[in-house]
Amino acid sequence: MRLVLRGGLIEGARAGDVLIVDGEIAAVGAKVDASGARVLELGGAWVLPGFVDLHSVLRDERDVDAALRGGFTTVVTVPLSQSIDSERLQVLHASALTQKLEGNELGEVDAETVCLSQGFRPLPKASVLRRALQYSQRALLMVHAEDPSLAGQGVIGAGLTATRLGLPSVPVTAETAVIARDLLMLEETGGRLHFSHVTAARSVELIADAKRRGLNVSADVTPHHLTKDARLAENYALDARVWPPLRAESDVLALRAGLADGTIDAIACDHVRVAALDREHPFEACAPGCEAFEQALSAAARCRLSPARLVEVLSTTPARLLGLRTGLTPGVSAAITVIEPKDWTVRGTVIGERHTFPAGVAP
Repeated sequence: MRLVLRGGLIEGARAGDVLIVDGEIAAVGAKVDASGARVLELGGAWVLPGFVDLHSVLRDERDVDAALRGGFTTVVTVPLSQSIDSERLQVLHASALTQKLEGNELGEVDAETVCLSQGFRPLPKASVLRRALQYSQRALLMVHAEDPSLAGQGVIGAGLTATRLGLPSVPVTAETAVIARDLLMLEETGGRLHFSHVTAARSVELIADAKRRGLNVSADVTPHHLTKDARLAENYALDARVWPPLRAESDVLALRAGLADGTIDAIACDHVRVAALDREHPFEACAPGCEAFEQALSAAARCRLSPARLVEVLSTTPARLLGLRTGLTPGVSAAITVIEPKDWTVRGTVIGERHTFPAGVAP
């Protein structure tokens, strides 16, 4: 198969075409040889390396559809989440950081391990993290920063909204105390550590300080924590029932600033589609979750990122953290996302020999 993406802006910066032959990028330039190829005219849309998501749940092909509509070409699934594989999307499965995610004994690591994760579960034992940092030097170590003794049964960030609604809340220290502890462990042992779905301004400060001191630490933030705050829970709106919980507007602004300046490295979706029956309960009893794949690009746009930074947070940085080869470079397997910057929508994706342009890119 020969396919040409014509008339786009390569990484939002320079005009050019992309030639794909048998699922591999063959040429990128001002004019490529389109003989015998299907040509897709892009009309100035941005041609970007495919988006890479660091942690989500793929229950069935509906979630794959959502990932593709959101521009994702690679998704890492949460361990023990019974996520599916798919021929239409590159799916990588995170290995359990601890056995059965119980937080007691380290999980198995082999040559196929891309990353180790606790998913949405805490790692309360510092000794387990210390061993993981000592012995898991190759694979990315992703942790969910939560002190369960502080989080308790909370369902929303502590503050005026939680008090007014009478909802059990989660203090900022449930996250920041664990981040501070884990950074001390990282400083002592070396290695590298990644914090999933940070939510608080103080967390951004702690991570920024650690980076200034030369620690090999990275972090991500979800689309919903970049765009929503705890006030969304007024009238017990279920869109606010996510985990980790939503916090104050000041935290949202700090997360955006941290993403823009490089303190936070990537946007990761935490996409979890919740069954309708699991939402037919009072707010605090509902299962948490958010269908976030299709929110990622617009969330990045809200942060007013440069084109280069947009590519980093959605594509090249998460790929680098996972050790994946990506980019718009000849010889690389095609994983491409085309977006329309006028309204920040995804026009289509190319993954290997498959492509889909649901929003009107015409041959």
